[in-house]
Amino acid sequence: MISASKGIKGKAKWLVYLNHFIIGWDDNIWWFALGLFLIEITPQNLQFTASYGLVGGIVVLLFGTVVGDWVDRTSRLTVARTTVLVQNSALIVCCIIVYVVIEYKTDIAEVLPNEGLLRMCYALIIIIAILSNLTNMARKTAIERDWIVEICDKDPDMLASLSATMRRISLLTMVIAPIVTGQLLSRTSHSTGALVVAGWNFITIFVEYALLWKIYQEVPQLSREKIREERHMMFIEHMQGVDVIMEFNDLEEKDTKVPNQNADKDVIKESKLEDDKPKYTFWTSLCASYFTLRRGWKIFKNYEVAFAGLALASLYLTVLGFHSITIGYAYSQGLSEDLIGGLVAAAACSGIIGTFLYPKIRHQIGLQRTGLYALAAEVSSLTLCVISIFCPGSPFDPLYFSRNSNAEIDSENLIEYTTSFSNNITTFNVTTEPMTDSASAVTSYVSISLLLTGIIGARIGLWLADLTITQLFLESVDVTERGIVAGVQNALNELMDMLKYAIVILLPVPEVFGYLVIISYCFICLGWILFAVYVKKVRGYVFPCFKPKANYDLKSDI
Repeated sequence: MISASKGIKGKAKWLVYLNHFIIGWDDNIWWFALGLFLIEITPQNLQFTASYGLVGGIVVLLFGTVVGDWVDRTSRLTVARTTVLVQNSALIVCCIIVYVVIEYKTDIAEVLPNEGLLRMCYALIIIIAILSNLTNMARKTAIERDWIVEICDKDPDMLASLSATMRRISLLTMVIAPIVTGQLLSRTSHSTGALVVAGWNFITIFVEYALLWKIYQEVPQLSREKIREERHMMFIEHMQGVDVIMEFNDLEEKDTKVPNQNADKDVIKESKLEDDKPKYTFWTSLCASYFTLRRGWKIFKNYEVAFAGLALASLYLTVLGFHSITIGYAYSQGLSEDLIGGLVAAAACSGIIGTFLYPKIRHQIGLQRTGLYALAAEVSSLTLCVISIFCPGSPFDPLYFSRNSNAEIDSENLIEYTTSFSNNITTFNVTTEPMTDSASAVTSYVSISLLLTGIIGARIGLWLADLTITQLFLESVDVTERGIVAGVQNALNELMDMLKYAIVILLPVPEVFGYLVIISYCFICLGWILFAVYVKKVRGYVFPCFKPKANYDLKSDI
């Protein structure tokens, strides 16, 4: 049994940590390997990779809320079983297709005119990978937004500690898994690596399934039925009439919530189970996702914590992080691949420091102030990035487009930097020539040093803010709405991430990277402002110094 006063039972706690480590390990292996598989399949350009990213983003944007709603409407054990089986099976099938395409690409291309069969294989890889992503999102929503709340029995201190530890594990796997995967692919081949990844996912099906079943047995709270709270029922009544489908279902649920007191209890229970089953026609099922998306947004914005969610989404529209865009820019400024790899690890370590600080800071000053100070720290650190674009060594040219109005923008420069970096990580024997002219033209490393210092330092505030906002949602959202609210949040995050890539496509060369830095900085500041709006809405003031002295109480501020 788990008691809030005694903390999480040791066995259950370590089962949760072990399961989260395996999930993080699988995710990061697949994330790193898939990018290299796509480059291996179409080495001439990143069109295939970009297509996967764009389609995947659109799918999450449209169906993320639907996935979250499914998690809410389905029993916890069913969600766990389904997501483990579907996701790992999808990855196995996808890896097998990747293996076949890499090994027999020439033969497949000749089967149908215009490489028809080969293009079908490309489409299958994208579709199955996106299916895996959606299933993984459902699993994360269930475990990280629902299970851990019940495991901690809604104890805030315990929830903060467990969330921080799980995030720490995720960051560790983010550092280690790509290194192991890179070594595997470099010492064997991409086709062999695809089979190894498929085999590993086949093994983890049984391991993850067993761990989740054991956790479910160890924590009695997980078997409890998801019961709507009074606030939720009031909102349902307010929502009636918005759309026909949801009105019909809500009325059914209300009828089962208030049964005839003279009726037999067993008959009432059986009737409730029958009424809970959705009875959609073909056309209503076809349109259900759009109704769910609409309903999800209305539910999301009804919570006061919605402004904090918008703040979190704003943090996704940024190039000030270690991903392909910033890595490519750093490579163009003369940094070696080994040095960049070390800086990526340093950024992960910086984030880990934030996870250690979070429980203590939250306990001392409370969630709202932790979020405010965390975002302020991130903004302060990223100020170095803005300063860097005006320092010696910066290629920033504010008038670049006017100077080169008649010249074609070579968007392949940044792609070549990224591809060369990826190839070097896995020690490919590929004769790609980096932009040596650009690298040799660097006369000073002051600019790039300030940029990367700001990014690394900001990871502490970033993860503090992320953990804070996540816990605010965990504590505020009703048990029957955790999935759909998380789905809306995922959709918002994905929308901002897609906007980021759209802006990068418009500003693709290092000479205008400074504009990307400024835009990113503005959105980080917007995130801080939105979080301050949330704090003002909840407490009536932003900082304690603005609180009326007559009502001032430090404990109430926490």
